[in-house]
Order: sequence, then structure tokens, then C-alpha cells
Amino acid sequence: MYSRKDKSPRLVTPGFEHLNNFVLFDDGGDVFIKRIDNDESLTTNLVQFTKTPLTSDCTHYTMTIQELTEGEFVMFGLTNRCVPGNPMWIIDRSVRYHSNDGGVFNGGMGIKTYHPYTIGDRITCKLDYTGPDRSLVNFLKNDRLVYRQWVNLPPGQLYPTIGVSRTEAKLKVEWPSSGQPDISIRKDLPSNWFGWTGLHRDDQSKTVTLAEPDSEMKRSAYNVQSPAVFNKAFNYFEIEVVEKTNKKGCLAIGLVAGNCEPFVMPGWTNKSIGYHSDDGGLYCDGNEKPEQNEEGKKSGQGDIMGCGVIFPPIEEFHFREPILVLVYFTLNTKVIYKKRMRQPRGGFFPCVGFLAEGDSCKLNVEAQQPTEGKNDLLATLNSADVTSDFRCSEVIQFRELAPDSAVFTLTTESDEPQLVQYLRYPLSNVGDGFFLEVMDIRPNTELQLGVCVSDHPMEGSFLGSNSTSCGYLFRLGSLAMKDGMRPVAKWAGLNDTITCYLDFQDEKLAVLCFENGSGEMIGRATVTRANVISPLYASVVMSSGPCTVRMNWSRSIYNTHNLDRSWGYAEQWLRPPGIKANKNKLTLETSESYSFAACAQCRQPMLTGSSFFSIRLLDGDKLPGIGLSKATTDVSTVLGSDKGEVCFLPSSGELLLDNNKWVLQNSPVFKKGDVLQCGMIFAEQDRVEQKGVVFFALNEQTFFHCRFLMMHGGVYPTVTFSSAGCSAEVLETNRAQPIPENLASEWLNEDRMDGAVPYTAAQDHMTSNGYTLEKATYDGGDLTVVQSDNQQCVIYVSHTVRENDRVSPFIAALKKHFLTCVFETSALCVEMRDKKDALARCEFVILFMSDIYSESHEMAMEFSLFEGKQVLVAAHSEMHWPPGHYFKDRQKRMERCPMVKVSTIDNTACLNALIKLVDAQMQESSKSNKKNKDASSDSHPTANGTTPHGKQGKTKGAAQSHLQHNKSPSKDSSKSSACHIL
Repeated sequence: MYSRKDKSPRLVTPGFEHLNNFVLFDDGGDVFIKRIDNDESLTTNLVQFTKTPLTSDCTHYTMTIQELTEGEFVMFGLTNRCVPGNPMWIIDRSVRYHSNDGGVFNGGMGIKTYHPYTIGDRITCKLDYTGPDRSLVNFLKNDRLVYRQWVNLPPGQLYPTIGVSRTEAKLKVEWPSSGQPDISIRKDLPSNWFGWTGLHRDDQSKTVTLAEPDSEMKRSAYNVQSPAVFNKAFNYFEIEVVEKTNKKGCLAIGLVAGNCEPFVMPGWTNKSIGYHSDDGGLYCDGNEKPEQNEEGKKSGQGDIMGCGVIFPPIEEFHFREPILVLVYFTLNTKVIYKKRMRQPRGGFFPCVGFLAEGDSCKLNVEAQQPTEGKNDLLATLNSADVTSDFRCSEVIQFRELAPDSAVFTLTTESDEPQLVQYLRYPLSNVGDGFFLEVMDIRPNTELQLGVCVSDHPMEGSFLGSNSTSCGYLFRLGSLAMKDGMRPVAKWAGLNDTITCYLDFQDEKLAVLCFENGSGEMIGRATVTRANVISPLYASVVMSSGPCTVRMNWSRSIYNTHNLDRSWGYAEQWLRPPGIKANKNKLTLETSESYSFAACAQCRQPMLTGSSFFSIRLLDGDKLPGIGLSKATTDVSTVLGSDKGEVCFLPSSGELLLDNNKWVLQNSPVFKKGDVLQCGMIFAEQDRVEQKGVVFFALNEQTFFHCRFLMMHGGVYPTVTFSSAGCSAEVLETNRAQPIPENLASEWLNEDRMDGAVPYTAAQDHMTSNGYTLEKATYDGGDLTVVQSDNQQCVIYVSHTVRENDRVSPFIAALKKHFLTCVFETSALCVEMRDKKDALARCEFVILFMSDIYSESHEMAMEFSLFEGKQVLVAAHSEMHWPPGHYFKDRQKRMERCPMVKVSTIDNTACLNALIKLVDAQMQESSKSNKKNKDASSDSHPTANGTTPHGKQGKTKGAAQSHLQHNKSPSKDSSKSSACHIL
């Protein structure tokens, strides 16, 4: 976070955030700016209107420059909400229009508009369209549109902001106000169509002429773009060819996306389409050659070229979404081309292209659609081949098609995964989703429902095999995503449907929710969006048929505007089967499967204005805890045992934060009936990665707070139970956090753990720290929680993905026992480079060996990366040991590996033996690390470059090499309980 150089007392103006050199009068309408120091950053020299962001009710604000020093400049636009006391343009969450060069900056990149502004100019920022994760913004100069640009800001985060360089300046500003009338930009005036300054626009004759091509840079073409988007009322326009240069001239008519550059012909870029006069060709989506080019469709002087869209019969709200439309072109009112295509987010904007100096046309945006053939156009849209809406494998057959569903049958018995992907409506808005009904299925068929991008393989790949997809496996009852597979509730059978819908999406991440037919949350999964252009599409994967399913889609399972964001009944919370819910009461019942800690996670995340929740402590030997969890938290494990999680346990006064344990020095005394509360103070906008503040309160009195790194995707209110029989009531109280703004700002600037000390005991009985072991689960006597000397000790677990259902419970048990360890697995590390990185970091390897593993070529490749690592083997009890096949040349070495026989988690003796084996290795590793550390300390050079024994110390490079060598496993394998794979 940037630290201000100016330390003078801040000037506070209600409803604004600014530095001291800004002086505001007349409710901010008059803005005076004093010159700033050269040490002060330009990115902080701004004033932000914090009272009201731009919304559908407050669509614009304006600024007039009254005074400005020559050579200096103004920055005018929108940014995310500034941190109190520390205003700053947020590079990837802002858009601003600069006066000096007319550049529009977004995400650190600048684009020239060729329309600078200065003293006397009136500049307007107008909201054109708002999606779930970004918004389309118009900039006007003296009430004429000059540019249109996207900004990565969703609704409620578009705060008007004005900055200056270092100069003194005087501005007149009209800030937004609720209910203000919208600005109407006349689309019939050519002067409102933006493009290159050398395109002469005559509002009287309605003509546009390429009069002055760019003399400094060679341009491929030029265009002007309409200020208005195509919609139900405005769906056709025409141009009359006034002049076309004989040799090089060309006029083009077509449609482009909202952020199309001004130096291309329509059709030359992605998400655009155009009809060109010189060759009569139809160009689409950036293809260099015309998609269609028929004789007799060239046009010349006096001809009228038209372009229109037929929209499907949908609600007005969806006209700006990427829906499937029919685009058609006319020549002298007769339809010559028609093409079904998906319009871009934000809609299609009319565009006219020019190629050579002198090219000229007359605009007519009030032209009427041709009546001849109109019914044929609508029929073409509605009855087109179904394959244009789907991508699917050739072995999947269509059985039935309805407006909101389709039936598919997998005809092959092959176990190779086959994909069906619905392309007409991608999941773009929060709440968009679909569900699957199973009509017929074989016992060995595997079904998966989820999302992926448009280039996901149609054969041979389940969802979750890469970072741009995720899915729920019906038979296994697991969620597969970029972080591996995680067991969740299993599919109940033919009468149960499974739903997938979009909960959150921005440029980095998407969060998907999965529910059963009763509306109960099954789990969440995440998908990477960084550097991904394709949207997410509803997808189904099938293998080992025959199998028949009905895929049902909806524009929105939960409408974006009325999605319930309340905490809801506890029955709706995500929780394992061991936690029972009755309206707002949650209870962990006695169960062998859930004798460890288990959690209940709210179905809705914490958001600004809804960032504080409360529970009443009810029954139980160990009182329930409270905390925050990330979207993909495993609710069957200890809350706080992973990054992005925090949990406070009232019975022991312990805080589990990012897989580290702390103990509160002055923890309050809690009793049944007390109200335990948890809240979050956001440093930035909702649901982005940030270091905010988490705080805890008892009966509305705060007793502890600390910095907390929230992962991308947000945090969810969570209740954790440490022993069977304990219960809590979720209270529907005020969800707005009660911390005053000045105190919240103060806490955000802290970065320490006052009032808490690290948990330092090397060993502690699990029954003494809130995680009860029941004899029904472990019959091997008292077990201990082992903490490594290295708080981030990494253990790699190698196993085949096909055995995930058998191995995952063992991994979960190990995580609960070794609280301070990080477990990397084969399922988490899909790519070879990921496996290499994880193995390089790990302290030792746990190898779940089986006949399936030993016959897998992929596992043989992973096995080859173990060199130099200590290996513990958990061999399947039914296999021959040691294995042959790919491992034949290493059998003798594998015979020396410490080994236990394991089958399934139900065999408690197997689990006991595995934990004891890992326990012994952890103790040995701790001793080895301590020995290496002491050896390094004994030989550490003194200030004069000699060791304590008087010997000359090593050079800097050699010392670093020595330290790295000490971190590697000991070469004396006879002293270790595990062997090295060489």
C-alpha cells in the first residue's frame, strides 16, 4: 500500500476522499487544487466522490476545466473505492481519460482517442452498460462521444474520481446524484459517432467522409462507431455510398463490440461482422478472407447498404448479453447475406468502415427493416441446425430439443470421457446456471456436470483436468477442479437432480456452486479466469454408456438482481452429513466419520454492508467456534488449517489462522448462551484477494482483531464444531459491521498480532486442544499432534486419480492429525512442472502404491521425480510387493522403503499404522533439521569472516550453497526411518 509523503493533518470533506491540497466548496462543485511536492505520487493526487458510485440511477458526472497550468494535465474517470486516508488510482480497477494526450488508461495500458481537452472543455463520464464483473463506460467531450472503454469494475464500485499531475488547477464539477436524468446521445448525428479525427462528420447532410488520413502513421483502415447499441427498438441502419475512390476505395457496413479499435474494417476483428463494397464479401470474426463472396454483390456510388439484427424473443434485460442473434445485410433493400452469431457482451454497435481518402457515405439510422423476407429471417434464427448451439462428441446423439432443454444419449460403452457443451448462453451473470436430470444410466457409468471454456477437449478429458474447468462427479460424489478432487455429498439416484450455477466471476476467478434437487448446497469449486478470453459454458461429461440425460438450462437459476444474499436458514448452509440443521440450529452429531472437527459454511459470502455475523453458543463439552473460510474450504476438516481461513475456538482461546495456531493472551470466558460474533473489514472491493482485518466479539464487545489475507473469491461465515454433541444457533441480526470508519482505517494500517502468542508446544494430546479423537475411530491409544520445526512443512502424497475415492479419506485424516503440515497431492499437481515444484519443496513423500499405480505410465513419470527424497509406502493390502512393470528396475530399492499395508479408511488398524509411520518420520525429520541447523550455526562466519574455530569463512556464494545443502535430506539413510529413491 502506498504511504503518503504528506503528513500534515488531513482536510476532511464529508462524502469525499482526497489529499490536503484539494479544497472543495459548494458541496464539491468547486474544486481548487494546490501544487504538490515532487515526492508525492501522481496516482494519489486525486479527489474521489465516495457518497454515490455510478449506477443505473446515477449514470454520469461532468467536469469543466476553468484553470490549468500549461503543460500539466487532468485525469478524469472512475476507480474502485479508495482506502480512507490513502486515496489512490487502482491500476487494474480504474479507467481515466487524460487531458494532455487524450489517452484513455485502463489496467495500466493507454489507448489514444486523438481527442485531448483543455480549459473550457466540458468532459462527461457516462455509464453505458454494467455486467457482473465489468462495465462499459463512455467519455464525452463537449457532449460529443469521443471514446468507449471497458473497466474491470462491477456495479457499486464505479466511484467518480478526478486527479491532476502536480499543478494548481480550478475545476467545476457536477457530481452524480440519485434520480438524475440520463444523458441522451443522438445516434442520428454523425458527430456523435466516434473515430479518427480526420473523418469529417456533417450533421446537416448526415455524411461522413475520410478527409484527412493519418499523416504520421500508416493505417489499415478507419471507422466510425455508433454511440447507441443495437436493441429491440434500434435494430437496422443503412448507408448510401456517396463517393468511393475507384482504385483503392472501399466502404464497409457492419457491427462491432463496444471496445473495437478505430482503425479496422468491421469484420476484421474478433466479435465483429461486416459487408465490404469493393469485393461484395462478408467478413466475420477477424478472418482475413471473406466468409462469403458472391458475384453481383459489389456496391458503388448511389447504392444503399444495410445491416440489421433479428433478436430472439427474450426479455429486454438480456439484449446486452452474449445471446445468439441473426445478423443480415441488404443491398438496395434486398437481403443478400444472413448469419447466426453470438453477439459480444455489451451488445453489437453499428460501424462504418473507410479505406481510402475521399471515401464518403450518408448515414440513415432511422431506416426501416425490409418487410420482404422478414418472416424467413425469423424462421432462420429459430430453426437453425442444433449443432450451432452445442459442441459434443460424435458418439453422443441428440434425442430431443426444447426451448430450455435437450436430451442426449451416450451410445458407446467406452470409458473415455465424452463432452457435451451448451454454447448459446454462457454463464456470464451471477446466478446463471443449469441442471441435469438422469433418465437412464448403467451401474458403471460416470457422469460429470460443470463448466469449461470453449476449447475444452470433446473426448478424453474430465472437467477439472485443467484450471479452466470444474465439475461434480455423480458416482464418486467428488468435485474436481484445479486444486484436485474433493469428496462431497454423493448423488442420491435417478430422482435427484444436480444444479450448477455461477456465484462469482471476475477477470481472475469464477466460483461455481453445486446443489442437489432439494436445494441443499453440495459444494463449491473454482475456475481460473486470468488471461482466459473464452466465457464459461454449461458442460456435461459422460463415460461408459449407454446413458441418457436431460440437460436443462436457464438464463438465470437465481436472477442477478434478486439473488438472496442473506445468511439464510442453517439448513441451507454447506455442511457434512454429520452436522444436522433445524432451521437456524446446527449440531454435530456423534459419528465415527465426523469425530474430528467439522464445519458449516454459509451459502452466501461476506460483502460490504453484510460483513458481520453472530451465533449463540448452545450445548456441548467443547463450545462451537466461529470464523471465515474460502470458497473451496473442506467442511469435513479443521477450519483454519489452510490459507485463506481463520477460526477462533472459545473453549481453548485458540486462533487458527492460515494453518498457524495462536493462543489469545487475555481470552474472555465463554459460557452457554453467549453470542459469539465475527466480522471482516475490507481493504479493497468485495471478493478480491486483499489483506483486510478479521475481528471477533463477545455479546457485541470486540475482544480481538488481526490482519487476515482473504483469498480471491471472498470469504464465507463459518461455524466449526470440535466435538460431538455441541451446537450453535445462527442469529439473523444486523449484518453491518459495527466498527466506526476511523477505527477500521486504523486497524487496516496495523500489521501485527497484538494479544496473541504463537502456539509453541511440540506435542499436545488431541483431546486437549479441541479436536477430540474417539476410540471408535482410532484404537491405537493416545495419539499426538506433531508440529514440525518448520511451520510450512510440505508432504507430497503420490497416488493415482482413479483411486482418489479410496485415498482421499486417508489424506483428510493425515491433515487433521498433522495440523501444521501442507499436503501436496498428485491430484493437486496435474502438470509435470507442478509435480516438480511440489516435490522440490516437500520434506518426504507418502506413496499410495497399488496395482493400478504400478501399471500407470503417468505414475511412473511422477515416480521418476522422487530422486533424493525420502519415501514412505502405503501399499494396497491386496497387491504383490514390490510391484513390477514400470518399476522393475527399482524393485530392490523399493524393498528398503518403510511400508504399511492399507485398504480403506474403514480399517482403523491401517489408518493407525499409517499415522504412526508418518509420525516417526516427522520426529526423525525434526531431529535432522535441528542437527543441520546446529551444524550451520557452529560453522557460521563471524563479523571478520572467520568461524568460531578461527577458520576462514566461505564466500557469500559458497555460504548460500552450504545452506541449501543442509536443507537436503541426510545422506546417511541408515539413520532414517525412510529410504531415498535414487
